Order: sequence, then C-alpha cells, then structure tokens
Amino acid sequence: MDEFLEQLTKAIPTLRRYAFALVRDSSLADDLVQDCLEKGLAHRAQWRGEGNLKTWLYRILSNIHLNQVRADKRDFLKTSDTTSEADITAAAAQSPANQIDHLYLQDLEAAIAQLPEEQKQILLLVCLEGFSYQEAATTLELPLGTVMSRLSRARETLRHKTSGTAETSTNIRRVK
Repeated sequence: MDEFLEQLTKAIPTLRRYAFALVRDSSLADDLVQDCLEKGLAHRAQWRGEGNLKTWLYRILSNIHLNQVRADKRDFLKTSDTTSEADITAAAAQSPANQIDHLYLQDLEAAIAQLPEEQKQILLLVCLEGFSYQEAATTLELPLGTVMSRLSRARETLRHKTSGTAETSTNIRRVK
C-alpha cells in the first residue's frame, strides 16, 4: 500500500470522531466521512505531499459539512435517534454520584450544538482533536487571528451558557 493510502486509512478514526462531534448522529457522521474520503481519493493528485494528509482531509470534511449546512438549512446537531431520554435517565440513575457531572455534560453538549458552525468547527479541532491554532488555521484556510478570536468567542459563549450567569452578566462589557 502506498503512503497516501496508508495515511488516509490511519486518519479515518479521527475523521469519524470529528464528524460525529459536528453532526451528533452516527449515520450522518459516517456519510460525511465517506464523502470526505471519496473526495480525497478523487482529488488525490491535488495533494502536494507537503505537510500532514490529515490536515488536508479535515479541510475537505469541514468544507463538505459547511456546504451541507448551507444547502439544507437545517440543524445537523440534533441528538442521535439511538439515544432516548429514558436511556439517559437510566444511566444517570445507576450512578447517583455522577449525576451532576452528567447534567453538566448534557448542558455543555447542548451549548456546543448552539454555537455557530464556524466557532464550533474551530472549538472541536482545537479542543477535541488537539490541533494547534496554526494547524486549525491551515486546515480551515483562515488567518491565525480569526481562529483565535472565534475560539475565544466560542469558549466565552460556552462559559456563559454552562455557568448559569449569562443573565446576570449581560450588561457587563469587557474593555481592554
């Protein structure tokens, strides 16, 4: 197997994790990864062999996702149909010591789902996938400053939505 196909194969699990984080549905995530891999293979000649193939694939996946969101005008971040409210409640009831953590994670997941796509992609690349700011900027073809400001806004939004103080601090403005 040549190096391109080997790197492509190694990237599949992380692409799938990122796709699932974007769409919150395993079948949609699988479709997104498949579309990414098809496009990557079809445009194999465009990859110059410089840098990391995974970054190139993340860019393809991100662009496909944004195009789908724009075309469909619907929310891709609905909770998976396979997880019912009864399943969540039963899991939380089995370990009462973790109920607060479980509720916090549910609130965090809901807050991430409400972020604008541009902020969500950067947040997931940096925080979930461990990309550096520069790698995220390269992947999304954005200036480094744009990545940093969108990530900052995403984190601030999540902080307000998960702390319960969003209503009390709406009149406070940060001045440098």
